[in-house]
Amino acid sequence: MRISLIHPPDGMLPTVPYASVPALTACLRKAGHEVLVRDVNLDLLPHLLNTERLEGWSDQVRAAADRLSAQPELDADERTELWRLQRLLSVPREIFAEVEDSMDVLKTRERFFDPQSFNRAFDVLRSAHRFGLSINRACFTQPHRSIEHVLDVTPNELPDPAVELFASVAEEILADKPDLVAVTMPYDSSIFYGLKIMAQIKRLSPDTTIAVGGAAAGSAVLPIIKQAGYFKVFDYAMAGECEEQLPIFLEALEKGTDPTEAKNLFYLGDDGEVVHTGVALVDDLNLAPSPDFTDIQLDRYLLPDGIATFQTSRGCYYGKCTFCSELFRQDFRMRRPDMVVDDMVKIYEDTGITHFQIWDSLAPPKTLKHIAQEIIKRELPFKWMAETKFEKPYMNEATIETMAKGGCSFLFFGFESGSSRVLDLVDKGNNLEHVDVILDNMRRHGIRAATSWFIGFPGETEIEADTTHDFIATRRDRIQFSNYTRTFILGTDTIVFEQQERFGIEAVDLGDGQFDYRYLDGSKHWDQSEKDESFHPRSDFHQIMQHIELHYSQVPLDQALQISGQSRMGPLLRHVRPDAIEEVRFQATPEGVLTHFDRHPLRDDFGDSGYTVAYHMITSHTFELLEDGLNFHKALREPRTVAELLSMLDDSPEELRAKLELAINRGMVKILCEEDQLEYRPEAALNEALQV
Repeated sequence: MRISLIHPPDGMLPTVPYASVPALTACLRKAGHEVLVRDVNLDLLPHLLNTERLEGWSDQVRAAADRLSAQPELDADERTELWRLQRLLSVPREIFAEVEDSMDVLKTRERFFDPQSFNRAFDVLRSAHRFGLSINRACFTQPHRSIEHVLDVTPNELPDPAVELFASVAEEILADKPDLVAVTMPYDSSIFYGLKIMAQIKRLSPDTTIAVGGAAAGSAVLPIIKQAGYFKVFDYAMAGECEEQLPIFLEALEKGTDPTEAKNLFYLGDDGEVVHTGVALVDDLNLAPSPDFTDIQLDRYLLPDGIATFQTSRGCYYGKCTFCSELFRQDFRMRRPDMVVDDMVKIYEDTGITHFQIWDSLAPPKTLKHIAQEIIKRELPFKWMAETKFEKPYMNEATIETMAKGGCSFLFFGFESGSSRVLDLVDKGNNLEHVDVILDNMRRHGIRAATSWFIGFPGETEIEADTTHDFIATRRDRIQFSNYTRTFILGTDTIVFEQQERFGIEAVDLGDGQFDYRYLDGSKHWDQSEKDESFHPRSDFHQIMQHIELHYSQVPLDQALQISGQSRMGPLLRHVRPDAIEEVRFQATPEGVLTHFDRHPLRDDFGDSGYTVAYHMITSHTFELLEDGLNFHKALREPRTVAELLSMLDDSPEELRAKLELAINRGMVKILCEEDQLEYRPEAALNEALQV
């Protein structure tokens, strides 16, 4: 059969091909099928990141906002739309002139490794990209009101640049005359545009058979395979592991037999209800062919050197973390390390790629050591990274030395918390003293680290959240990237959800498949919103999501740290020693951009002076400022001490401190200070505070 394998846009810049595409390509070709690969993210990039188009779209948004602002009365929907448009307009129009040059920065080694050039280009591209995807109110960044709303591809008052492109993409896909269109949706953010592409294909050719799969196919955020209405734009869905079941399904289609005998399949029964054929896993990963990258246009991705991402295992060998989805905890299986290196060699021979990201849920230390030994034995010129866990084998310096000699340049650790008590609740099995030994071993042998963490797990205190941040912040000589993944989300297939009484909580249904929790005594957990707001701009989440880490692990650490959120945004106000607060200076950050509007659409108490929207280039967050807030930010265009600010502003010391803290948390203001003017909270101090 002739298969068009489609990867839809996912709201992120295309820096690497997603791992499922080459993996499925290889399996389908092994089964004798012809595969046409298309990453629509690559098609969207030049269409979206074009100066003339972006400026034109900005003008259209401005005109729509002006029309609404000119109306003396607005209904509720109009007020909400004007508020949305004002936030779009807070993205500075002048950055659109930089998009083409910014793409060149990410593609050119010398410019990519200049931190100042990289930071600006990365901020510009992410802001412009987000702007282009958010123009129309029926976009992936807005709430999805109904199945009809999600599937709608008809023009609205404002353009939808992505959907406009999908019409021509659908025509080109159909021009290849595929027997089947297969759409893989790995992220929740890929679902929306995957559905839009399929809707365009079905609009042009209703009889074309479409199958959808990927990790997000079974998402609770937008459960498309459980709601019959979404089957208007696809015929079948395959959730779970598809390498073996998809060829079985295709063989049945080709022979005209019953395709629903394949497992992991969802389809509509005769009664119009969704039918599931049951679950089947891949028993032996050693039987799978090497991922096939031959038809992937690697030179179009936004990195100086191509990276091949692929999996070497399924499930999780540890399988105990109480916050983790059952999908990742069950049925650990792995591919033999020598075959993993065979995969690398095959990819290298086909494409010339020497950079590899082992994209497993959790890679065992023993496996990674064996991969390194095999690379050493074969004298291969590879650089690679993997996600793993702080385990005792890494305390053996010889193991780390072997991995470094075998091409390992970066390890991504699930750290989760800097509190031993919270780690016990999570059942992570991390020993904080061991963490320091492991990081020291890695530093000595040139392997960089990233730590992934979150806040808000049941039982965690606010002090413990601060301690996690501080634990990482004081180890940036060994931790290159701090991957703060935001606040804890209570998943329904986690141990903590299944054993709520054990954790002293009860789940609270928020609707749309989302859950929060409260304690059994009826109390709510502490408000995490302000901590989240302060940690996010200091996180390196966006760099990690765009796969920057393997490249920047190969430059001097002081150079690499300059692209980190902590370096760019600086410390929090609580880190300044009380006796140094009068000495340090404060200044508005260039990443914060202010835009004034004459009318607040949702509030009538702002008066005639209007209000200002502050936009942050790193986080894409927006904040509202009244006149006194605007004066505060204007005063900080130059570095100021507390005394200077008090003399310039009509604020008490308490009011000024509150404003400074909020602005610093949001990354709008940076503290200019020396290291000896700061202090962080070690776990010993945490234990004392918890006792109190």
